[in-house]
Amino acid sequence: MSDDSTIRLERFEPELIDGVPTASTVEFLKAISRGFHESALDADGLKILAGLEIADNTTFTAVYDEVAVQPSLHAEAPVATYASFPGTLNIGGGNLMPVHQITSVTVSPTHRRRGLLRKMITLDLAVAREAGAVFAALTASEATIYGRFGFGRATQRARFTLKTHQGAPLRAEAEGSVVAVAPAELKKYAPAIFAAAHARTLGSVSATEFDVGQAAGLWEDYDSLKPVKNLRAALHLDAQGKPDGFMSYLFSGWKADPPTMDIGQMCTVTGAARRELISYLGAHDLVEKITGRGPVDDVLPTSLENSRAYKATALGDHLWLRILDLETALTARTYGGDGHIVLRIEDSLGMAEGLWELAVEDSAASVRRAPAESEPAASLDVRDLGSLYLGGFSAAHLAEAGVLKVHAANAVQTIDTLFATAAIPYCQADF
Repeated sequence: MSDDSTIRLERFEPELIDGVPTASTVEFLKAISRGFHESALDADGLKILAGLEIADNTTFTAVYDEVAVQPSLHAEAPVATYASFPGTLNIGGGNLMPVHQITSVTVSPTHRRRGLLRKMITLDLAVAREAGAVFAALTASEATIYGRFGFGRATQRARFTLKTHQGAPLRAEAEGSVVAVAPAELKKYAPAIFAAAHARTLGSVSATEFDVGQAAGLWEDYDSLKPVKNLRAALHLDAQGKPDGFMSYLFSGWKADPPTMDIGQMCTVTGAARRELISYLGAHDLVEKITGRGPVDDVLPTSLENSRAYKATALGDHLWLRILDLETALTARTYGGDGHIVLRIEDSLGMAEGLWELAVEDSAASVRRAPAESEPAASLDVRDLGSLYLGGFSAAHLAEAGVLKVHAANAVQTIDTLFATAAIPYCQADF
């Protein structure tokens, strides 16, 4: 077993030379596949994935073991991987803020418990903050890893089934129309629809090139960057004939019981587009069930004639948020009312640590370091501020959970008045 003096950390950009990914790019991508137990990509898949990473301005962070020798894979391949790329986060009020998105985090089982993730993430977050990112965000494969680095659950997402043996009739009159299209057509329409939905959805992050290709059926997931067989698609047009929603879906096959339509990608700008696309899918003959994903406050059960046909089958965390620049984050946010509060923020990485004073008057927020002698009304970790920030979790909820410590009367009420949102945050994107 080598010691930490043999460990080398390297940050680099993925690269294609004459259309071929470089050796370091290939080994990094192969290491990700191994880390997530995915099938090995062939040369075409590696080329496509490298191109997608380049298009999204991704930076790779790789850890190498300098003393690993053949036949170990790590003679060439990294023992740990970490990737990040820039995007935007909708924090409400039509405000899209810079967010540093993190993905592809793996550590080989031969090199666990050696602080490799901590080395990668602390360096990367410091670089991101210095570059002007206000937030960092990720979707976690495990719930116990990222809290210690200041990430908190910010949004949730539901899986649902919808019984359609009697169709999916709606209570409201249609506001638009649905047209069946070839999935490839979505490559033309998806980017604008993704952008419009992102601009109006609290908690949303910007779409990637992978998202657009997945919508168009160019690939199903990172495990197989091949065109999806038998994929179907539909486009929703508003009353003026403008596309404002799309959906791609697959029939589960006649061996499935009951016959089911599985929604792949679905993005809608309005509730009308969402409910009318679902109603269209429910109108398919011989199909008795739809499966898909959506927000926890999905409009579907309320919009259906038979609300009991809809059933949420799973509810889980999705977007995890880390505040990198607390002053900018709190100043940029819109608030539910006026108020003043002093908060003690704990942050193991030191980025947001300390006493902070937030004052909101006539919808304008001012944020500053509070004087050292100030008494905080409440204390919480930066990870729980990430949960509070978008309105997905209330101060009352955090206090009952024991993670927000209350030091003054009315502190919970004041925080919840300030941080209240009109909508529950929702992030559709996977990354």
